[in-house]
Amino acid sequence: MANKWRQWVPGPKHGLARSVAVYGVPRPDPEQLADLLGRRDLLRAWARTRGLELEDTPEDLRLLDQALDEAIEEAGGEQGGPLPVVKVGSEAGLFLGTVIVATIPAARWRLWPNGHPVIRLPSGRDLDVVALGNDRVTNGAPLLADIYSAAAGSPHPA
Repeated sequence: MANKWRQWVPGPKHGLARSVAVYGVPRPDPEQLADLLGRRDLLRAWARTRGLELEDTPEDLRLLDQALDEAIEEAGGEQGGPLPVVKVGSEAGLFLGTVIVATIPAARWRLWPNGHPVIRLPSGRDLDVVALGNDRVTNGAPLLADIYSAAAGSPHPA
């Protein structure tokens, strides 16, 4: 009875979607979701200003981690500039999801009931890549490459 109050509080799957939501597409299949969520034009443009061309590979995650670290350091706690680094957090998470879907067999995009996109791993676990991307930019951790390694089943980054 002590946790009865918790029953009416919406959890992450049923409350408001955080940062990114997919609405208006009636029951998209995983391929449609991959197409919708894999574009990442803002992140790709931001990466180009730093000399990176993102190709949806695990190596790109390491390079993106380095670029994010440099941008965070350059900002020195200030989130200003032409494209504040904090604005690429959700994009970095969606890029991580794109790489996972492209390289890990049986991993796929899916939507929670509130429209929030997550990655369904082969283990059956949902990975909230948007939240992880935002954490990466705001807290500096976890590294995108480390998240990918864990999702792929590697004990250490490749």
